[in-house]
Formats: sequence, C-alpha cells, structure tokens
Amino acid sequence: MLAVLLAGCSVGPSFQNPTFPFSAGFAARSSGNPVLLDNAAWWQGFNDRTLNGLVEQALSGNLDLALATERITEAQARAATVPFGATLSGNLDAGQRGGRGQPDQTGARANLGLSWLFDPYGGRAAQDRAGAARVEVADAERDAARLLLLSGITIAYIDLRFQQRSLILRRQELGSRRRTLELVRKLGESGAATRLDTIRAEALVSQTQSLIPGVEAAIRVQQNRIAVLLGQTPGQIPGRVGSSLVASGAQPLARMPSEIGIPADLLRNRPDIRISERLYYAAVADIGAAQAALYPSLSLGGEISLSAFGGARGSDYFFGPTLRLPALPGGPQRAQVQVRRSAARQALTRWRASVLGAIEDVESALVAYSGSRNSVTSARKTVRLRREAVTLTRELIAQGGATVRDLLDAEASVAIANISLSQNLRQLGRDFVILNVSLGSGNGYGNSPAVR
Repeated sequence: MLAVLLAGCSVGPSFQNPTFPFSAGFAARSSGNPVLLDNAAWWQGFNDRTLNGLVEQALSGNLDLALATERITEAQARAATVPFGATLSGNLDAGQRGGRGQPDQTGARANLGLSWLFDPYGGRAAQDRAGAARVEVADAERDAARLLLLSGITIAYIDLRFQQRSLILRRQELGSRRRTLELVRKLGESGAATRLDTIRAEALVSQTQSLIPGVEAAIRVQQNRIAVLLGQTPGQIPGRVGSSLVASGAQPLARMPSEIGIPADLLRNRPDIRISERLYYAAVADIGAAQAALYPSLSLGGEISLSAFGGARGSDYFFGPTLRLPALPGGPQRAQVQVRRSAARQALTRWRASVLGAIEDVESALVAYSGSRNSVTSARKTVRLRREAVTLTRELIAQGGATVRDLLDAEASVAIANISLSQNLRQLGRDFVILNVSLGSGNGYGNSPAVR
C-alpha cells in the first residue's frame, strides 16, 4: 500500500529536448525532410579506388577507432553496475569449530537473503537513465573518432598525391631547364648569349635540383602518416599506396557536389552535438538521483539461516521492511542537488555552443569550398597560357624576336603556374573533406550492413 501511495512521488526535473534558434537564411538553402548523412561515403566522390581501399583498411585497423569502440563496452559495463531493485544473496560454509574444554564439531551453515528496494522517488531509475545516456555518449564518441579517421586518412592521401605530383613537376622543370641551359650554351658559342645568361641558366638548374630532396622527404612523411592511420608501423609502406615516390594517378578531384544539410540534419549528423545533448540528458538524470537521496528509502528484505554442527541443528529467519533515513543535517545533500543543477545548466550551455560552432564550421567550409573551385578554374587557365608563352618565346628566339632572359622568365612562370595549380587542387580536395566533416557526413559508415 505504501508503494502504491508513493508511486507518484518521483522527484527530479523531466528532460526536454533542447532547441536552437536557427536563422531562416541557413534553413532556406535546402528544402524537404531531414536527411541522415551518417552513412554517406563522400570520399567515393573522388572516384579513386586506392583511396576507397585505404578507407576500408583504416576502418578495420585503426587503433584510435578500436579504442573508442572499447570505451562503449566500458560504458555499458558501468551502466550495469547500478544495483537491481531486487537482489538475492547467499553463502554456504563448512568446517570445524570448537573451544577450550569443548570437543571439535564438524558441520555447516547457510544463509539466504532477499532484498527488494522500493524506488518511489525514482532515484534508481534516474541512475539507469544517466548510465544509458553515457553509453550513448560513448557510441557518439566512436562516431566522432570514425569521422576524424575518415578526415585524417583522406587528407593524408590528398597531401601524398600532391607531393608526388610536385615531384613530377619538379623533375619536368629540371629537364626543361637543362634543355634551356644547353640552348644558352650553344647561343653563347655563336655570340648570341652572354656569360651572364649562361650563369643564370645554370643557377636555375641548381635551384630546381635543390627542391627535389625536400619533396621526396615530404612523400615519405605522408606515407608514414598513412601507415599509422591504418594501424601499421611507420616505415612500412602501405601496399595500396606503393613504395614508389611517384604516383601513376592524378591528384584526387571531387566529382560530385557535397551534400548540404539543413539545421535538423546538422543536429542528427554531428557526433559532437549528439555527445553534448546526451551529456545534458545524463546531467538532468543526475539531478533526479541527487534529489531522491534527500528522502527516506524503504526496502523489504529477509534472511533465512540454517546451521548444523555435531548433533545440533538450528534455524533462524528474518523478514520485514527497513527504513533508512537521510543523514541530518541535510545541508550537504541539498548542496549536492545544487551542484547537479549547475552541472546540467553547464551541459545545456555546452550543447548550445556546440551547435553554434557547428553552424560556423558549415558556413566557413561552404565559403572555402566555393572559393577553391573558382581558384582551380583560374589556375588551369593560367597554366595553359604560360605554356603557350614558352612555346612562342622559343620560336621568337630562333627568329631573333626574344632574348634568352625572356625564355628563362617564361619557364619560371610555367613552373610557378604548375605548382600553383597543384596546390589549388590539393586545397580543393581538403576543403571538400572539411565541408563533409563539418556536416557530420559519414560518421556512421560501416555500422549498417546495408553499407557493405
């Protein structure tokens, strides 16, 4: 009867899903129902089989992701440590007993106990909710680790291909400048070029040679980085990447537009937002547990004891309610409730800050991605025009309409334009990755069997 009377006495605030006042301009860029992007394989937009293989290998071998997965198991185990409402315990021992002037007696004794804790104020239920929320936090943290891994492996691959492309360009530049040096020397023999022109041509050859070792070292650094992300020892060149310093393929270039989410998508896809929201939920549940501790607790239990030593046998039992009163004075316990309330308000503020930061990430990533696409278009045009200028300059030298210095300057301009284009392609790829990561896209890739 007491349990029925107290059933409606649950204490603690009820959880309300937090909301954020998104601006109308942000939502207006997309329409339709919210789209879940957690399984979106955006890196496949580069249409690069090597990259796709590296991603799959990293998802199965990366140590940070394995550690995040193990934390889910830990969180589940911690949630299971909350005591059950009903418990059954017992023990059995056997041996000899005796004393001074008493004969030794052989026997055994057993105890069986039962306890049933009423939870009218919802203290245990609040602990269960908090534990379940922290399991969800661990799960979202694994999604965040997966998203970080996808970003890391893709950017490392983009940087590797950039360095390999740079090496090709430097070697091509070196060959071109060597041919120019031979031309200048022949012109010098005929008096059409000065000693200064020859020295300048030789200096450009030496300068280009000095740049190659640094690029080769940068390639090895990126190969080691990829090996670590795959869970392999640095120095072991991943088979999919190859040990060659020069790649046979071109730089990765995204061939599909990035999926742009609306605010509801942002809340569903970003792991950091889900982490903050679940931590807020756990903090609210902790308030309920702290408030329940302010009130008396009632349990119903009993114990049966049996013993047999020598020829004597005995039994004992107990059954009845137990009322535990909170400690007096209750100031420290009430202060603990205030601590929990403050923690919940802080958690809500952190959630709002994470949403605000997410909006900033998306807005900045959109601007950067758009700018990179325009830069690539302009850089390609610059390379084409610079190459035409070199061809025309060589023809004009033969006709006496241009000088050696004009040719050296034109070749230097081509080298700069080629490197600039390669850098812009690299930045475009990185901005594409950053935009997708800022949307939380792909954080749950591999969780669903349908993805495989």
